[in-house]
Amino acid sequence: MDREEFARRIVDAQGSMYRVACSYLSCEQDRLDAVGEAILKAWQKLYTLRDEQRFSTWLTRILIRECIAIQRRQKRTTPVGEVQPPQPPATQDDELREALSQLPQKLRTAVVLHYMEGYSVAEIARITRTTKGAICSRLSRARIALRAALKEEIE
Repeated sequence: MDREEFARRIVDAQGSMYRVACSYLSCEQDRLDAVGEAILKAWQKLYTLRDEQRFSTWLTRILIRECIAIQRRQKRTTPVGEVQPPQPPATQDDELREALSQLPQKLRTAVVLHYMEGYSVAEIARITRTTKGAICSRLSRARIALRAALKEEIE
């Protein structure tokens, strides 16, 4: 893969990458940093890509690892007693986003990759290095949890 092809594929994947980063990171700057670092690491490690047809899966895996690294760094440096600004009234999208943010990371990742990014169960299994059965189970548990959380919001 040459530089132009890499750049074209990155441009095509940027929106998807940002949405995946949103599922892991709450801070806008951290999301942008994760996407930027993932692109840089992908370029530096492009020689490790064995099958160009799996570029988006490979790139998403790099991004997820970068998001997890940022989360780990934040755990070590989170200030105590940080003040949160007042929030505007919630919309349905906000309620869904909030319900998603309450899911455990593994469930949230499966939901975002499958329903928001359109990855198949097999592709998600490759990205997360787990089995298709585990992904199906995570999606099922996530749907149940989201249904319960959103039902509480309505009532």
